[in-house]
Amino acid sequence: MTEIAPQPPTEHHGSALERLTGSRGLRLALLLGGLAYLASTRIWLFVLIIAIVLSVFLHEMGHFLMAKRNGMRVTEFFLGFGPRIWSFRRGETEYGLKLIPAGAYVRIIGMHGLEEVRPEHEERTYRAQPFSRRMPVVLAGPLVNIALGFLLLVVVFAGFGHPSDSKWQVRSVVDGSAAALAGIEPGDRIVEFNGVPAGSFDEVSSLIRAHAGTSVDLTIERDGQTLTLPVRIGWTLDAAGAKRLPPLEQGDAVIIVDGQPITFYSDLVGALQHHIGPVEISFVRGGNVFTTSVTGPIAMPIDGFKGFLGVGPQSVLEHSGILAATGLAATAFGDTIVGSVQGMGRIFSPSGLGNLASQVANGGSSGTASDQSGSGGGSSLPGAGSASANSSAQDRPMSLLGIVNVGTQLGEQEGWAGVLALLATVNIFLGLINLVPLLPFDGGHIAVACYEEIRSRIAKKPYRVDMSKLMPVTYVVVFLMIGLFMSTLYLDAVDPVKLTP
Repeated sequence: MTEIAPQPPTEHHGSALERLTGSRGLRLALLLGGLAYLASTRIWLFVLIIAIVLSVFLHEMGHFLMAKRNGMRVTEFFLGFGPRIWSFRRGETEYGLKLIPAGAYVRIIGMHGLEEVRPEHEERTYRAQPFSRRMPVVLAGPLVNIALGFLLLVVVFAGFGHPSDSKWQVRSVVDGSAAALAGIEPGDRIVEFNGVPAGSFDEVSSLIRAHAGTSVDLTIERDGQTLTLPVRIGWTLDAAGAKRLPPLEQGDAVIIVDGQPITFYSDLVGALQHHIGPVEISFVRGGNVFTTSVTGPIAMPIDGFKGFLGVGPQSVLEHSGILAATGLAATAFGDTIVGSVQGMGRIFSPSGLGNLASQVANGGSSGTASDQSGSGGGSSLPGAGSASANSSAQDRPMSLLGIVNVGTQLGEQEGWAGVLALLATVNIFLGLINLVPLLPFDGGHIAVACYEEIRSRIAKKPYRVDMSKLMPVTYVVVFLMIGLFMSTLYLDAVDPVKLTP
């Protein structure tokens, strides 16, 4: 949300926080010392903080430059919040740095239509300008973030490559699976399946499903060498099998029943058919092992399974020229916009808010299966840079703390490619959410300006909205955003998102 609300004009007497932090020199030392410590101990955390602050700074810079260009009076432009560390005045604008590196703000006089302005400055207020000058000012911030997000996607695709549509390699191997028993290792490329050339991961998955419980030969490439490995394909539950074992789902693989290992589907059928009362079972889902309890006896369908090898895929990166990379970035940009809009719809829907409230009440626990981390595995989706989150955090919005946490993990797992892709998404989302047509978002000012322009054209005389009448709606939006902020911050603190490498 853009910070263009009026700010205190001076801090000559100092706040309680200023007195606590001492002189401006001490504040500068605290800020630089903290950043230096992060840079030396948690480099990706440092990178994320600087990058996010820079993103907000550029957003505010867009407002600032356009307001200056259109002759509006801008009195403050600060990086950070809290006690002032350093500032200087050039013309009518005070520029400076504050202690808490959590963004930036610009003060444009008359932005909200409620503040008192000296008569000699009224003609240069935001509210006194025509539609053609106000609209670029409020649009500039969101458009800077959206454009920055697109440029970051171009950098990712041009500089780091893009996942191949057909080539992939093994990223992870599930412990105890058919692949592990056969000696398949991360980094291997499956090139033939029983003498048939292996295509995409989906094509290989179809062959695996069709050969459940049979022995096949897999030809793999490892470190430039070609090896042929005999493999007995394992199995997972299909829809019919999973239906008998809630909360299990299609694709889960049961590996333990009442402490006894399960090798074949027939072992599962026999174990559940003869066990009376509660029984603990362990199963694999998405490369992770979970444990739950069911009540026997259970009659499983004879054919309630399909093939399972036990590898997590990772696409091989292919590099393209700048034009091709720009085209790929444009496609990803469109997908990100659609996903962001859909995500905002889910977040603010009654079911989305109810789900968030339920997670807060449960302390972030999803209330489903318990995660047995460290069992090996990874995302079941092909594509370089893919990673899965812990189940309780997959369907909830994240706070700034959560974004920094995920970005730090991406940096450690995937380096700059993962971090820049995340920052592209964050910038696109920041730009889009600021276009929501409600105050105090930029989109609210856009909606007000458009309404005023339409009314002015109809009445053939200037019309201005009474902003005091919109304040109740503004307060509702602010309280909703504060509630969302506090809820997501709490969840990200007590149940942080963990990415499976």
